[in-house]
Amino acid sequence: MNRINLLLLLDKLEQMVQEAPRMPIGNRALINPGEMLELISKIRETLPEEVKRADRLAADTERLIQQGQSEAERLVREAEAYAARLVSDSEVIRRAQAEAKKIIEEAQKRAKEIEEGADAYADGVLRNLQEALERTLRTVKKGRSELQR
Repeated sequence: MNRINLLLLLDKLEQMVQEAPRMPIGNRALINPGEMLELISKIRETLPEEVKRADRLAADTERLIQQGQSEAERLVREAEAYAARLVSDSEVIRRAQAEAKKIIEEAQKRAKEIEEGADAYADGVLRNLQEALERTLRTVKKGRSELQR
């Protein structure tokens, strides 16, 4: 389906709401849920590929953030385990504590870098999605304007 079909489906949805019988009290519309759900399903099918791709990218971004956090937690656990094994004398303990601190700081730094990278990636995906939606909205407005003439 193309964008014109999307516009037609949105127009049909709008018409369905506008022409729905009204309840005498509260001016609420009575809409057939089956028809509404079928129309919504058709609208979803006609969404531009950019929207679907953005949704997949957002899920991938979330997965990357989770992996980064898991990796950071694993590194912290390893650092703590390593430090616990080095308990034989004070020099070894001091070195182990310094190494553990270094590993923890490195893990935290790496986790922060991963999170910042994921945030920047997500922002770019959302910016592209916003631009695609703005283009689609302009197309919808233009199509409706042409239909009204």
